[in-house]
Amino acid sequence: MRIVQLIKEHKVFAIIILLSFISALRSLIMPLIADETTYYSIASNILDGRYYQKTNPSTVSPIIPFILAFFKTSVTPIIGITLHKLFHILLAILGFRYLHLFLSTLKLNTTIVLAIVALCVVNPIGITFYGRLYPESILLFCFWGFMYYSVSERTSSNFIKMIAFFLVLTMTRYLYAVLGVIVLYNCYQYYKISSKQKVFKLATYCVMLSIPILFWGKYVYNIEQSNLSEVSYFDRYKSDSPLLYNIKAGLGIIKHHEVNRINGILAFSSLFVPIDGFRNFILSIGLILAFVIGYFRKNKPLGAKLLIIVISLAMLGLIFAGTGFSRYWLILLPGFILGYYYLASRFNLPDKWFVYASYALCFVYILNEFRLDYLIMNKYL
Repeated sequence: MRIVQLIKEHKVFAIIILLSFISALRSLIMPLIADETTYYSIASNILDGRYYQKTNPSTVSPIIPFILAFFKTSVTPIIGITLHKLFHILLAILGFRYLHLFLSTLKLNTTIVLAIVALCVVNPIGITFYGRLYPESILLFCFWGFMYYSVSERTSSNFIKMIAFFLVLTMTRYLYAVLGVIVLYNCYQYYKISSKQKVFKLATYCVMLSIPILFWGKYVYNIEQSNLSEVSYFDRYKSDSPLLYNIKAGLGIIKHHEVNRINGILAFSSLFVPIDGFRNFILSIGLILAFVIGYFRKNKPLGAKLLIIVISLAMLGLIFAGTGFSRYWLILLPGFILGYYYLASRFNLPDKWFVYASYALCFVYILNEFRLDYLIMNKYL
């Protein structure tokens, strides 16, 4: 009933969200490319009892290859791939539900919450990747589920869900191990209000749920030490002066040798401008400063405080990793937009202007997606 009521009261945002997910369905007719083929090769070998891409072990994060192996069918492979893509779209929908729940804890007007959600759903990079066999849908679902339960009522159930989301996040993209800071904060908060018996129970759950991460960490360490991996995220740390090199690439000062264009901070602007490969240092710096300044306000809700900490840790992690693809920033997009809303509020701009600006930007994005839908269907149908 709550969802039906929201749709009736906010028809424009409901239509924007519906059209966006319809556009995301175009991924069903597109072939596997780039990293998707890597995941598919590993998934095929998993069913033969080996975590290999071709002839050697792989240290690629395991969540997508294992899900792909679950859906894989040998008789008609396209069926398994299509089901997996639909599963990713479903995860994206559930992820936006968690985003809505999290934003609702920040004492925001419902219309503002829906505006932020709609801007994220209609984002061109999101529409491109939510239905593909890339990690973005899983990360969206788990990240905002993690954030929601990290600020929810402190119960054993919520604590276990938060830890479970953290586990999947870390095993999907190693970078999100930085969220361990939020886990430790919540552990301390639970410790302060819980009995010794409950603390012991929660500690037991933590140990049990951390076993897969510890096991996988040992596996990755052994493979990387032996230099056996065919595809490795850690090769970038095995060159001369790897830390300095990756920081330069992460900032966009140089082009990383593993990619075909300069990324880093320059790529931040491409998260908002629907032009493939768009890079602009000045615009990117301006956008980053704008959302950061927005968070410098008194009496922020706990969720906003934790969110800016997580965003800062994740962005620093991306810089130290030397990456900067615009899709890597995608999961944090709601936090950026929230910062822009906070900045507008500091200038006492009425909420209606933020909503009108959201309508306008969504309209531009939707027109662009209609164009892409037409081009892609003409190409693959």
